[in-house]
Formats: sequence, structure tokens, C-alpha cells
Amino acid sequence: MVAHILVAVDGSSHSDRALAFASDLAVKYDAGLTVLNVVSYASTVPLALGAYAELEGLYAESRSVLQSAGDKIVESAGEQARRFGVTKVDTAVELGSPAQTICDTAAAIGADVIVMGRRGLSDFSGFFLGSVSHKVAHSADCTVVTVK
Repeated sequence: MVAHILVAVDGSSHSDRALAFASDLAVKYDAGLTVLNVVSYASTVPLALGAYAELEGLYAESRSVLQSAGDKIVESAGEQARRFGVTKVDTAVELGSPAQTICDTAAAIGADVIVMGRRGLSDFSGFFLGSVSHKVAHSADCTVVTVK
């Protein structure tokens, strides 16, 4: 049985398709849906500039900008899920390592399924570091569905 679904979104076309799939699943199972955006540590300030950025307060500023962008992404996705007919929608924006944060959030909310796009906005870094979806699929304690 599917009672709660976590869908990870980043504003990419793959995450849009993941949201549509997760919403369809949620409607069919009358499941709750949590829409999550993860603001990556790596997205804030390059490591080499870390000390300078900290002195200048750039971490706080860039986190604030990224948090605001994340808020808009999940708000829009939540509205879209409701238009798809999902009645129980929660949204969250978290700061951290994307794969680990997705897995941790899924465990914390008791998600039965994680749905995410196969690729997101960071295809280039995923090529070198391994995709977030691949890491989640290997680390999560629940079913993971990746959507093309």
C-alpha cells in the first residue's frame, strides 16, 4: 500500500514529469504527497572561496536567495499537484546534500515511495559526481521511482 509519497523537485523538466507521476500515484492511492526541494551545500559558494565568503556574509545571502527560489519551486509544484487532484500536499525546502537529504526526509515522514526525475538541473555535476537519483536509489529504505 502507498500511503505517503515524497517527490523531489528542482524546477527541471524531469522533475515536472516526476511531479505529474507522483500526483497520479497519490490520487490513485489517496496518498499524502510531500514536495521537497533541496538547496545543496555545493550550490551556495565554491569551496575555494569559502573563507572569503564567510567573512563577507555571502553564505547567508546565497542561502537566502536559494531558499527563496526553493520556496517558489515547491509552492508552484504544490499548486500543480492540487490541480492534478491531490488533496493532501505538504511542501518543504531543506539545506543539505541532495541525495542524503532526500533519503533522510523520506525516512522522517515515513514515505513509502520516493519519486524523482532521472536528471535534474545539474546534469554536468551529476556526470562527474554521480547522479542524485542514482544515489537515492541505492541509499533509500523505500521504493524509489525515477522518471524520464
